[in-house]
Amino acid sequence: MRVLYVTYGGGHVAMILPVMAALRAQASDIKQDLMALTIGRAKAEAAGEAPFGYAEMLDLVDSEQALRWGRTLAPTSGNPSISERENHAYHGINYLDLIEEFGEAGAADHYARKGRGGFAPRAFFRRVIAHLKPDLVVTTNSPRSEVAALSAATDLGVPNLALVDLFDRQPEPFMTRPHKPDAVCVIANTVAERLISGGQPPDTIHNTGNPAFDTLFDPATREAADDFLKQKGWQGLRPILFAGVSEHRAPNGEAQKIPLEAEALLRAHVDANPDLALILRYHPSDWHLFPTGHAHPRIHVSPPPDEPLHPLLWAASAVLVQNSTVGLEAAMIGKPSISLEYSHHPKATFSLAELGVTRPCHDPQTLCATIDEALNARGTDQMTAYRGDGRAAERVAALIRMTVS
Repeated sequence: MRVLYVTYGGGHVAMILPVMAALRAQASDIKQDLMALTIGRAKAEAAGEAPFGYAEMLDLVDSEQALRWGRTLAPTSGNPSISERENHAYHGINYLDLIEEFGEAGAADHYARKGRGGFAPRAFFRRVIAHLKPDLVVTTNSPRSEVAALSAATDLGVPNLALVDLFDRQPEPFMTRPHKPDAVCVIANTVAERLISGGQPPDTIHNTGNPAFDTLFDPATREAADDFLKQKGWQGLRPILFAGVSEHRAPNGEAQKIPLEAEALLRAHVDANPDLALILRYHPSDWHLFPTGHAHPRIHVSPPPDEPLHPLLWAASAVLVQNSTVGLEAAMIGKPSISLEYSHHPKATFSLAELGVTRPCHDPQTLCATIDEALNARGTDQMTAYRGDGRAAERVAALIRMTVS
């Protein structure tokens, strides 16, 4: 039996990798293929997997034309973990798919209006699936390639499963997509209820939890957090973890304005309060775009490729996000979380504060005061609906095994 996974980087590949390990432990005879895109490839390789990307599938298309279009269309990725060839293959193959669907003039118009957001390479993924012949296709809930993989699997009669990582409250959410996966794994019953309201059949939804969160509950993670604090000499301090990200929905030239402004406020607050420390953790996709800033004995700049997140969450006394699963992960282990509700992300997607996950900060002037309130407040039980037990990957793997056997 064979399973094909298609996933992007960040928190998405982090959902898939524990499932692969759990399935390998449960049924080592099941072949697992991993198409890990963008920064997901480096993460998968670091975990000991053998992922592939668009570049390895060039033989399934007119490779010369694909690379020609890719060299024309692809911006410089800037991310050292994404090769130039993969960058070109991704853009070129996706554009060839647009030409196949709309013709050359239609593809040019479609791309001019939507850019990469208009990519949906269904024809390409029909070729990938026909080539690899999986018995099951598994994705997370990312757009573009993952939607195309699910749709192509349905076209070819191949069972498919999607892992939904958060609340599904985006303006263009997973639940409104025309394709309904054969099975969906969710983090909580509240998400299941929303999917049902969007037309997903109830008997296809499984409340497994999020496999990416499993290591939060591993005792080794707590030990790593203690080691981190000892190495930094921060015992007795109250570290603040800022999980920042570029704001791609911000006006031109302002993608880094809000996170850098927050960082400056945090640095000044830590400098003025000797009992505080700061962990700066920018998103794995764009951390390299942010300056490291001046060195400070109570400020640590975390490099995502080399340093796992979960020990840092346990080491922190409070966590600040713009709008990220990191805020949920922190709240799941009882860490007070604050979200920058004035950033572009909550306005364009959903508000963690409105969901009861974080304390809201509505303007930069109140940021430090909001953090102090969170640091001095007692924990609450408001996150019980999203509590985990560290066994989500086992449950998803068991579902996969049941599906393919």
